[in-house]
Amino acid sequence: MKTFIKWAGGKEKELPIIMENLPKKFNRYVEPFVGGGAVYLNINCENSIINDKSSELMLLYKMIKNKNTEFIKSLNDINKNWIKLEKLVMDNSFELINMYLNFKKKQFDLEKVVDTFLNKHQKSFDSLLRNDVDINLYNLYMEIKKNLISKITRMYKIEKVKMEMPDTDIITNIETAFKSAYYMYFRYLYNNKSKLKLSDEFYCAVFYFVRDYCYAAMFRYNANGEFNVPYGGISYNRKDFQKKINYLSSEELRNYLSKTKIYAMDFEEFCERIQLNENDFMFLDPPYDTEFSTYAQNDFNKNDQIRLANYLQKTKAKFMLIIKNTDFIYNLYKDKNFNIKSFDKKYLVSFMNRNDKDAEHLIITNY
Repeated sequence: MKTFIKWAGGKEKELPIIMENLPKKFNRYVEPFVGGGAVYLNINCENSIINDKSSELMLLYKMIKNKNTEFIKSLNDINKNWIKLEKLVMDNSFELINMYLNFKKKQFDLEKVVDTFLNKHQKSFDSLLRNDVDINLYNLYMEIKKNLISKITRMYKIEKVKMEMPDTDIITNIETAFKSAYYMYFRYLYNNKSKLKLSDEFYCAVFYFVRDYCYAAMFRYNANGEFNVPYGGISYNRKDFQKKINYLSSEELRNYLSKTKIYAMDFEEFCERIQLNENDFMFLDPPYDTEFSTYAQNDFNKNDQIRLANYLQKTKAKFMLIIKNTDFIYNLYKDKNFNIKSFDKKYLVSFMNRNDKDAEHLIITNY
């Protein structure tokens, strides 16, 4: 089965290596750092227990398992209005292209012209969100205004250096400004759950939308603890979100999750809670030993790596640990009667040089 959410460190590409190295027999599958669940979704064990410290991620798993209708409705509402926004841009493409072309010729007060456009189409924007996902429409207006001004100004600067854009490129860039504004609107909701008193169902839908449309599935937060990853860009404009929703609401996925117990705890508390035994198999894919090892504001530092290594020395369960090979990690596990193999993984995304392009990884087992 395929994963349903983008999560840092996903193991889809490593599945063949992982499957080849599984123990031959076990009664219960356990995963303390489930993340996007690539391995869990392909184990097909009748008795599975998964955990992740990210409470919002595990809320998503529970919503799918319980086939929460309000959650699915919220996702459909978000997508319905995403498509409406797309149509609004296309229906007014002539006006929007001319707005840019006239600005390029006359260098008029762009803010005033954008305000005029938004006021002219206010009813369309009102109907876009009304009664579905209308929490703070003013925030959406301001995001559209800011993004449209920024995009038009940037296109003008690019054209001064490079060749002129065809109309198709102009409208695609303008559409990106609108789509980015819509994403930013939901990022605002995501960062203000308590303030806006969002229900768990709606918040979970917002979380899923933001995770799917944020740039490269990154995790990044500002000094105030607010998620601040931007929209994915032009290539995200026509993503098929409905296909994702259909998968989340499918009987196939729900039936698979129905066999699973779900927790959201620290890994050690989780392992103690479920009382692992020699008939269990535990797959572990913890955050790596790097300067960037915070996922969803959950730190996993060197002390946590030491805690994990110490726990694995005493566990009764069979386990497989996959982790990036650093001197610190290797020294934690060498000479401990573990089996250690290595393999290479190529990262698809490198943000601010935090990840090596080619990094050797370790597979550590006690069987």
